Amino acid sequence: MSSSLSPRRSFLARLAATSAAIGVAPMLAAIGCTPEAAPASVPVGDALDAWFGAMKGSYKVVYDCVQASGGPDGIMFARNFMKFSQEKLGTKDADMNVIVSFRHYATPYGYNDAMWAKYPEFASLLKVEDPTTKKPAARNVPLHDDVEGQVGANIPAIVARGAHITVCGAATEFIATLLAGKTGDAQAIAAELAANLVPNARMVPAGVVGVQRAQKAGFAYTFAG
Repeated sequence: MSSSLSPRRSFLARLAATSAAIGVAPMLAAIGCTPEAAPASVPVGDALDAWFGAMKGSYKVVYDCVQASGGPDGIMFARNFMKFSQEKLGTKDADMNVIVSFRHYATPYGYNDAMWAKYPEFASLLKVEDPTTKKPAARNVPLHDDVEGQVGANIPAIVARGAHITVCGAATEFIATLLAGKTGDAQAIAAELAANLVPNARMVPAGVVGVQRAQKAGFAYTFAG
């Protein structure tokens, strides 16, 4: 997480302010969606490597969604990659492995409607308006609506074509801590969020870990915003 993002007011810093937490922005800058303690060496052939390695498509790409606006853009990019590769170049969905990584500010896009309804902080702090109600979203809008009205630019549509979603575990734990405040159970909230992901999603230890492992497995990297 670079200092160049500070003018945009980070999602988690705003969440902390709303939760009346003091001094959490420096903590967020410090963790950067990385694990609390990375091992000195990663065992060859661990479960995450195996998951990425099982994807054998000829064309592999990971869309790295970091900022709040990057979540919808990553969905759009994934749709465009599959749609136009097929229409213009004759590739098939089976030829392509696509991963949309929701991490850092974009992490809440990895949670389902139940979590968005239960925790309205997501909508107010990411400034996500439901286009139907014109109010702060009480649902994960890309689970239902096309991004920018582009047909097929929604989570179920790209998943139906074979795309996978990864969700940042480190950000999830941090968000849970802020939502819990001083009296809540952060571990219980983190477990609840992890159990309520969007379809075809996998929680990874940290978004940066998932992005690195994807590149190790031969995925091209694209920054979605």
